[in-house]
Amino acid sequence: MLIILLSICVSFITIFVLFFRVKNSKKREIPSWFLGKKNKFIINNNIILKKPPAIPVVLIILITSSFAYIYYPKDMPKSIEKQNNTGLVWLDPSLSAKISRKQDNFNPSDEAEKILSLSYNNFGLENNFTIKNGEINIYYKIVPLESKTKIKEFLESENNKLPSPFIQSIQTDKVAKIIKENSLFSNNKSKIIVLSDGKFESLQGILTLKNFFSSAYLRKSSPSQILKDDEKEIIPTELSYLWNEKFENKSDFIHFDPIISKIPAEARPHFYLSTLHFGDTFYDNLTAKKNKNDLPLFIVCTDRFPGAIELDPFSSLRSLINFFNNEFIEKKCLNIQKETVTENDAWKFRNPALWIVPITNEIISLMNNDFKFWTPQGFDANFDTLIYVGSSLFNSENGEVKKSPVQLDSGAYPVPIVLLPPPPSAEIGHLIPGEKLEYKGKFKTFFIATDGTPLAWKSSSLPFFYLRTTTATPNGELGRSRGWTNFWFDVANTVKKSNLSFTKVILDDANKLQESLEESGLNTSVKFTDILDLKNLNFKTAEHFSSGLYKIANGKNWVLIQTSVFDSQQIFLSPEEFSMKFTESNLHMVNKNEEKYSPKILEVIIAIITVFLLFWLWKKPKKVALIYFGFILLATNPKKVFAQEIDNNDSQRFNIPLFYGGKNLPRNVDPENIPFKIAWCSQDIPKNVEINYEKFRNALIRRGTINIPKNLIPAACNPGEAEIWWTDNVSLLSKKSLIEHLSNGGIFIVEGTKLFPSLFFELDDIGTGLEWESPPKRGMFYRSFYLLNTLNGCINDSTKVLMLKKKINAQAPYALFTDARFFSSGDDCFKNNLDYKLRSFINIMYSFLTTDYKEDQLQLPEILNRIRNLGLEP
Repeated sequence: MLIILLSICVSFITIFVLFFRVKNSKKREIPSWFLGKKNKFIINNNIILKKPPAIPVVLIILITSSFAYIYYPKDMPKSIEKQNNTGLVWLDPSLSAKISRKQDNFNPSDEAEKILSLSYNNFGLENNFTIKNGEINIYYKIVPLESKTKIKEFLESENNKLPSPFIQSIQTDKVAKIIKENSLFSNNKSKIIVLSDGKFESLQGILTLKNFFSSAYLRKSSPSQILKDDEKEIIPTELSYLWNEKFENKSDFIHFDPIISKIPAEARPHFYLSTLHFGDTFYDNLTAKKNKNDLPLFIVCTDRFPGAIELDPFSSLRSLINFFNNEFIEKKCLNIQKETVTENDAWKFRNPALWIVPITNEIISLMNNDFKFWTPQGFDANFDTLIYVGSSLFNSENGEVKKSPVQLDSGAYPVPIVLLPPPPSAEIGHLIPGEKLEYKGKFKTFFIATDGTPLAWKSSSLPFFYLRTTTATPNGELGRSRGWTNFWFDVANTVKKSNLSFTKVILDDANKLQESLEESGLNTSVKFTDILDLKNLNFKTAEHFSSGLYKIANGKNWVLIQTSVFDSQQIFLSPEEFSMKFTESNLHMVNKNEEKYSPKILEVIIAIITVFLLFWLWKKPKKVALIYFGFILLATNPKKVFAQEIDNNDSQRFNIPLFYGGKNLPRNVDPENIPFKIAWCSQDIPKNVEINYEKFRNALIRRGTINIPKNLIPAACNPGEAEIWWTDNVSLLSKKSLIEHLSNGGIFIVEGTKLFPSLFFELDDIGTGLEWESPPKRGMFYRSFYLLNTLNGCINDSTKVLMLKKKINAQAPYALFTDARFFSSGDDCFKNNLDYKLRSFINIMYSFLTTDYKEDQLQLPEILNRIRNLGLEP
């Protein structure tokens, strides 16, 4: 604006000098009373305006307008005051934030008053988690908040909704889309106002959207102090009927009393109902504890009567199981005729089990004659394992039985045990309930004693074992055998570590809903029909999506939705830290504006020439007019005029075709023919990321022979879309997608993050040789192009790489995790040492793109030449 005023002043001075004349001046005295008796001055006051010629006046106006246009900021909003006072209000819907607001006696009226003091033009971001026709529906809406009453109603409505089933409840793609569609939030001049407890995980979605806002304000409530009542276990009512326990309660679930109940712990699903107190209010929460994974539930089919321990055919196995504090359940199932008994579906309410079935004449006849497996009621071949063992009632009359000494362990004495005939050698079939296809398997040797005696067989493709002897001997020698103990552990490991009654799904990130469901074995077509009401323990129609226990359509088991909200390792942001996150994203924008409004050498030259032409009009008006118009034509670009932004995003400048403002790139570079792609995982690529990428790319091309793609691809961190994934936001990566990406030979790099995510450790694969490690100081990352002391600029380098170790000195990197920032904005240990950061970036790219660099002869000569002959070491 100052430049425009100066230009106008120059124009008026020029017109005054050119066209004002003093004519027929008449001397007059100034009265003494004005200046004093002794002070008398003579002035000429007869000034008239001579009629100016038209051409000079037009030229002066044109020159002034052009001069002002050069320096006028084109991207300055017309109503910047209004834009700076536009605020988007978001109420954190997570459970921890809801509890913290209750503890702080959240008052919507007071909060509305504070929001009005921050911004007068407000909008609210609604969070909606619903279930429609069995499908989970997550959607958001921006609503206008024209008055304090509207703000108060919005806060009350959002606060009274059920808590979000996610910790990070913002789906960035959906929210970014609706923000873009609203013109008031499209120019980075608005403010985000967040009401939250400041938990870092729940704010991740908002922090991802920080490029839409110029500033941020966190109205932080105190971190929640949760008091838990004693947890009470609840079980399905029909499970109690299975164990002949009668209850008058007709609800779907009942409270479980382990003191008086006969139901073993391992035979029931572990649902725990707890009440979370915060002040005078409380919240019911349903959780599930982890089940034992060491040994499965053991279910034994038996007809024995209680008696002396010598008569117990399972004494040795019972002692082994009880030693490991596991449940050993005896169930009468051998003499039940399944055709006459109604199938009791209550057996689904248990953990996967190892069923032990003593062999009878009926079982032997069914396998030898009908070629079918005999299975007890409640057995599920999808989860359980069944093992046939010799019965204590078996004798030579109903089968070939011989008592023979067997050497079970090397160095041990042979043990006399009862041996049954081997299983049938033909294929035996099994029809899984609910499926029409009959599965067939053939017994193969599974366990052989030290003296070579085969003792156990396993069916191929089916979870059936055949044990040639009983599980105990009169004197217990069998139970003391190490080989025998290992056999039972091996069999137990074939049982799936799962739960037949429910599937647990941990939901932390709303962006990864479908991935979490798929990883838990639920397909995308699953329908959520009912949810358990924790007040009356009955199922009701599911309308809102939150944490809880769900029934699914056409499914035998339930789905338990949980979050890791009670994780002890929680990070909370202060209002200052939260505000700084947004300030960092706008540092580049501020610097860019300052650079844009600062005078450039070329602009100063143009200004001098313009002023010179302006004064030259006095002497040569026609000649100067021609020169001026020629200068305008020369300085005009048909695509971009004056201070418009040029393509390479370096700066905004006056664009003259005679001067090339770009950078000198090396010859023989074809940026359109790069054989791979580099993806930036976020939906939008910030301007600073694009500029930094171009800067690092140009440095890489100038200093070596490697070339990388000209542009990053946004939101392409999906298997098969790009060979290299690059991000500064770990939440955009999932275990499933990373495994698929690595299996395709892909690479991923995470920058600007200090905490190493636990999911990354799960990428280690000893079988293939993938393993996370700190890069060795004499390895490729420190010596591939430059000789470096550190990769992240810090004294203690915390960088980690995922290496594929094929053989010595031939290792290929597949991933890198560092707190250094190459493309994104933020602080790191490099500070202002840009050259050292460039060297680290070049070493990283050479290590990834030329490995195995010990075997790759394409880039190795270039590396050796520069290190040995050109003196490029630091």
